[in-house]
Amino acid sequence: CPLKCSWCNNPLDFEDYGSTELTTDEWKKVLDDARQLGALQLGFTGGEPLLREDLEELVDHANNIGFYTNLITSGIGLTEERLLALKAAGLKHIQLSVQASTAELTDALVGARAHALKMEAAQLIKKHGFPMVLNVPVFKQNIHEIDTMIAWAAELNIEYIEFANIQYYNWAFMNRDELMPTLDQ
Repeated sequence: CPLKCSWCNNPLDFEDYGSTELTTDEWKKVLDDARQLGALQLGFTGGEPLLREDLEELVDHANNIGFYTNLITSGIGLTEERLLALKAAGLKHIQLSVQASTAELTDALVGARAHALKMEAAQLIKKHGFPMVLNVPVFKQNIHEIDTMIAWAAELNIEYIEFANIQYYNWAFMNRDELMPTLDQ
């Protein structure tokens, strides 16, 4: 993932794992096996699934073998062209992670200039008729924004909002003092 969220457990040495990433054909075999076992729904998640150049091919394969497909994304790398290609491949649903209503807070929380890209992604998702879940991880820095996020989601006609409590393990455990809401919050 291109973000550096202090609650996530993405490895810092991800480059060292590049050679062990499953190939497109290996993933297709995994999807075939899962479908044969009776799995019905498939969430493409990560890290950031949009970093895979073969994502459209994997979505197409999953769709063709009967999966209901969902993209779980930060929105980074989601262009209109890519979104239309995913829709043509059979993608059914998108969950977008948004941390705050302002660029200043979002960008500080994720360690990158991401807010504008997330807002653009949300607009594109709704423009092209996808059902959407807005995922908002909740912690000390953004808990005061819940009402604002609800209003924004309603304005954009987002179908669902998931306010996700941070699970305090890995980086979130190490950063618990930074992230844990106060009792008053």
